[in-house]
Amino acid sequence: MKQKINDFLTKNWGLKILAIVLSIILWIAIVNVDDPNEKRNFTAKISLENQEVVSEQGKYISVADSNMSVTFRVSAKRTIMDRLSNSDFVATADLNYLDDKGRVPIQITCVTYPRAVNVIGATHYLQVEVGEKQSKRFVITGSYDGNPAEGYAVKNIDVSPNVITAEGPASIVKKIDHVEAVADVDGISTNVSENVVPTFFDSDGKEINTTRLTLSISTVKINVTMDSVKSVPIEVTSPANKDLPSGLSVNDIRVSPDHIDIQGSPDDLNTISRITIPFSDLGFADSDQNFETTVDISSYLPKKIKLVDSTKGKATVTVDIDSIADKTFNVSTGNLKIRNISDDLDATFDTDTVSVVLSGYENKLDSISESELTGSVDVSGLSEGTHKVKVTIDLPDGVKQQNAAVSITLEKKETEEGE
Repeated sequence: MKQKINDFLTKNWGLKILAIVLSIILWIAIVNVDDPNEKRNFTAKISLENQEVVSEQGKYISVADSNMSVTFRVSAKRTIMDRLSNSDFVATADLNYLDDKGRVPIQITCVTYPRAVNVIGATHYLQVEVGEKQSKRFVITGSYDGNPAEGYAVKNIDVSPNVITAEGPASIVKKIDHVEAVADVDGISTNVSENVVPTFFDSDGKEINTTRLTLSISTVKINVTMDSVKSVPIEVTSPANKDLPSGLSVNDIRVSPDHIDIQGSPDDLNTISRITIPFSDLGFADSDQNFETTVDISSYLPKKIKLVDSTKGKATVTVDIDSIADKTFNVSTGNLKIRNISDDLDATFDTDTVSVVLSGYENKLDSISESELTGSVDVSGLSEGTHKVKVTIDLPDGVKQQNAAVSITLEKKETEEGE
């Protein structure tokens, strides 16, 4: 028995070695058939490392969101590959290796099977934008959008905090002109409070995209208080004698707009029924021409009252000036009465009309109808013959008549025969 075992262990070494080799080859073949190498694509999000390297140089980096992931190809055994997903890979871009073209090499690692998985293919790069960085503080002003409920207006807008710092590409920061916190007051009649995202604008009022900026705060609290609204007329007082030079009068005063909307508390609004502008404030000059000026309505409002729309706080005042003038009227002699004529005389005017010059303000003279003018002549004490007599016209108040005369002939009345 011992001899058989000894012969088995010591004889036919060549065949035994060949059998072992063939077994290994067979095992490898079987493994490669049952668990072959495979290649597949995976995608991983890219994380940036050592960003302070760029910041310390006073610069910024910017990467488009679409570039913050990388798709790559790996090889591994099928049994390993079937267990892999995108979350098993980490992709990092170390800014220490940023080149002059703005490229950063991407290091891709399989965190679950680092030795069993190989990343194949060329090196992947992350393309970044590098530029000058700027930081600037801005005061946030409150504004609103929409129309409050009828009869109400925004009184005050308070923003807290009211300062924000924007940091990022200088090309963007330099465009910022102002920052607003905008409240929606459409249909509102009561005080409101809400959190809003500040909005950045350029000098043309266009909104600026701030996605590439780092902001010190993301939202602010905005408090809006409301006022009541009232519409009141705008009036100008009549001029005093001292306000106009001699020989001038005011024919008409017009204000445009003649009403304006004001706001305040209900109690304060009840104290004002109109806005009155003294004529003396118009700055009227010594001229017989019509006069026009612009008045700042806000200066005539009580302390606790203000305009609903401050951009519409100007009113145009037009003053129609009336000056004293002379105008000639041809008065029909048929409209003249003959007074104090002797009973034995008849009178006949030698002309159909008589020219009369009237003096007064132009608007008064323009209102006089020549055909409706009446008057009289006085022939007391006159005998037969032709005479020049004074004409007296019946005039409205404020109109005077210059001297006028008309030729009249007086004759004895004819008597019946035998008397």
